[in-house]
Amino acid sequence: MPERPQCLAILGPTCAWKSEIALLIAEELNGEILSCDSMQVYQGLDVGTAKPTAEMRARCRHHFVDTLPLTAPWDTHRFVQAAQPLLAELPARGVIPILAGGTGLYARALLYGFEMLPADRELFARLEQELEMPGGKERLVHELREGSADPREMPLDTARNPRRLARAVEVLRLAGRPPWELLSDRPQEPIVPGHQFILLPTMAVLKPRIVRRATWMLENGWIEEGEAALAAGLLETPTAKQALGYREIAAYLAGELADREALLHALVGRTVKYARRQRTWFRHQHPGAEILEIEEATTAVALRDWILARLGA
Repeated sequence: MPERPQCLAILGPTCAWKSEIALLIAEELNGEILSCDSMQVYQGLDVGTAKPTAEMRARCRHHFVDTLPLTAPWDTHRFVQAAQPLLAELPARGVIPILAGGTGLYARALLYGFEMLPADRELFARLEQELEMPGGKERLVHELREGSADPREMPLDTARNPRRLARAVEVLRLAGRPPWELLSDRPQEPIVPGHQFILLPTMAVLKPRIVRRATWMLENGWIEEGEAALAAGLLETPTAKQALGYREIAAYLAGELADREALLHALVGRTVKYARRQRTWFRHQHPGAEILEIEEATTAVALRDWILARLGA
């Protein structure tokens, strides 16, 4: 029998077999899956988030999947608050918590135990309004630079991404320091006993999988799902509006993309860029994790067997 760890994490970029492997290992070791995917928690975003199917969820209990309406906020802090009790409750019942997903910050916050950055929803909403005003972006960037011990340490994407810019200023106003300075004080070793496995397929392996999955999604109702979600106010929601691909579907429905082929091209391009960012994140943000570089096509069963062997099966 394999070793029974207190906790397992199976992490990596999109299309890296995570959901399938987590399910296979949960069945092998009597586990339950804690989804570290920031969008699979939302009802109505099934196809576009590659949510585990009803059949998969019937085979093993999945937490934080298909539980929130589109209008509900969901973020790292809420995830950690909800997931922490399960890390004690499940092992007490002889069940292994298996974290699986591609939202790296969720898993890192839970496993490494750092305190969450301060947040204030009303302040964040005001900052989003400030961003919409003429010169708003420039003023907020200036505020961040003035509040930094060394403005050169500001991450490049902070000024480019409106949501990250607003969040950084929110933290600065609440804590007196920008988020990258607070992050440097955080633990660098996991505090949750267990094993972390990070799957890192090369882009040569990932891109064909991304193309196949996006094609399948479009053939199996993604456009119709997107149309319904958009009609329900998806793009005005506090968190769900960040779901990958739905803005491209909105553009297609508005006639801004010529045809389904153009939509597929846009979806694949956006997902490939996202996968590249995920690969960089996971390579550097989970010290102590075991990384598996995947350089050729494989299967979830083969990867499950590799993980079980590393656990001493």
